[in-house]
Amino acid sequence: MRSPAVALIAALPLLFGFKMFESRNSEVEKGNAAMQAGKAEEALAHYDKAVAKLPAEPGVHLDRGSALYALSRFDEARQEFLRATEGGQDQTLKASAFRNLGNALSKLDKHKDAVEAYKRALALNPADKAAKWNLEIALRKQKEEEKKQQDDKDKNKDDKKDDKKDDKNKDKDKDQKKDQNKDDQQKQDKQEKQPQPQKAPENQPERIQEMLKNLEANPKDLERERARLRAVRRGPPARDW
Repeated sequence: MRSPAVALIAALPLLFGFKMFESRNSEVEKGNAAMQAGKAEEALAHYDKAVAKLPAEPGVHLDRGSALYALSRFDEARQEFLRATEGGQDQTLKASAFRNLGNALSKLDKHKDAVEAYKRALALNPADKAAKWNLEIALRKQKEEEKKQQDDKDKNKDDKKDDKKDDKNKDKDKDQKKDQNKDDQQKQDKQEKQPQPQKAPENQPERIQEMLKNLEANPKDLERERARLRAVRRGPPARDW
């Protein structure tokens, strides 16, 4: 859990620490005056004219980058600050360019690059308090970003494990269903192979019923049949010689 002090530092704004490049160029002077008056758009128009006349002058790019930064055009400001670090022998101006480059990179959430820019600024000017302060903020944001990336990576790993587990369970269910179908088929085959009870001829009960009906319909025939059966029972046994 982050301490209150850490949260306070992370919430504080970057220190700009901007010092405009001083020049006898009229457009630079007009731009500086407009910036001091808080008119960044007007200042940018003057700096554009100055850059056209002095394209190799680092200080003019530093001024133009500051106007772009004030207008929240951070990516364009980053490019101007980077150009300001590329030339000239003025170490103080170059240190300011690296510090402001770090500021623009921080606004673009490129905290790792911002840290390197602030370190370069401090290497050129160790007494730059604004660069030291901003470096601390950038380092904390970099750690937060790295932690978030690691958490996202761990979450993705857990999600992949869960997906594999679900796939394994699905395969297990398929196998169980396949085994159950196999058992059901075997039971059905076994039942089909067992001998079935034979049915009596369907016409036999009908024939007996027909005979009884005929006898009952003709009492004389029934009586003759009974007399014949009595005579057979009373007659002498048949001789076997």
